[in-house]
Amino acid sequence: MKPLVIVCTDFSPCSEVALERASDIAKRDETRIFLLHTFDPRKVRGPSSKAPTERDRRAWDEDSMRQLKQARHRYFGHLPDTDVQYDALPSASPSLEICRVARETNASLIVLGSHGRTGMMRRLLGSVAEATVRHAPCSVYVVREPVPPVG
Repeated sequence: MKPLVIVCTDFSPCSEVALERASDIAKRDETRIFLLHTFDPRKVRGPSSKAPTERDRRAWDEDSMRQLKQARHRYFGHLPDTDVQYDALPSASPSLEICRVARETNASLIVLGSHGRTGMMRRLLGSVAEATVRHAPCSVYVVREPVPPVG
């Protein structure tokens, strides 16, 4: 059976870079791909930053699945449909959810982006990439956003 690569996305530019790297891996090696978007449902906001309603959460889920489907076609369109799956999963701890999925699917590799936050921002927001590396049952490939040249 082909190895499984989990590719995590939060739909940010940093995640786009991770998707590109995972696409390169899939083109080079025979792999299966699992596109995964995890999100903290407590951070989903409704109109005017009010607490989200069930309708807001459904809309968020539908939008997430639409974006995952687009990423599937854009980055992994060269793979047979049977070799690519995707899902959006709510979790208060995205890194633990990523690791749970990796364990349950017997993943060989997790690919995800890192925003590279440091200092106070990192202490306040935590680091999904760092926590995933610490708890993952398999290798983790952390991709950084390209830094624009100075000058």
